[in-house]
Amino acid sequence: VPTLGALFFETLCFQSLSTILSTCFVMELESVPNDNERASWTGNLYATSNGLSTIFQFFLLPVLTQRMEPKHLWRLMPLLPLICGLARMIPSLLPGALVSSSSSSLYLVAISLLTAKTMDYSLRNILAELVYVPLDFESRYVGKEIIAVFANRFGKSGMALILSGLNFIRGGSSGGGLSGLALA
Repeated sequence: VPTLGALFFETLCFQSLSTILSTCFVMELESVPNDNERASWTGNLYATSNGLSTIFQFFLLPVLTQRMEPKHLWRLMPLLPLICGLARMIPSLLPGALVSSSSSSLYLVAISLLTAKTMDYSLRNILAELVYVPLDFESRYVGKEIIAVFANRFGKSGMALILSGLNFIRGGSSGGGLSGLALA
């Protein structure tokens, strides 16, 4: 079924991107010297993500799905992480930025990860379920299992292995070079 193939590829790519963003966020958090502040950053990120997901899932998404077909929403979904990724590159392009490079980098990575997590918890999960509705029972059952087991897990663990291998080849430093490596 071509739809399941596209969903498999999208899930694999999204989980890989999510792993890169999570790794970048952890590496950028190393610039925060206080453990309590780092914990606060992480807690606030996930609390905000869950709050926004709730708003999107219960208020915004029902309105959007009445006005737009799910296939159009699915096609628009990659634009938000793309915009966040492009915004991540802006501080390196503008040498006279108003905020310090490490501070702006942490904010941009946090916003990118927040966007990805919010989309994953609300929009992606709902749209993925809508993809299965018109399929026959066997395609729906086998497709869900293959995508859940292989695409989700391989996207995360495969990217983690690739990043670890690249870090090892690069010299195995545990310092902040991994976020630059991940985005290179």
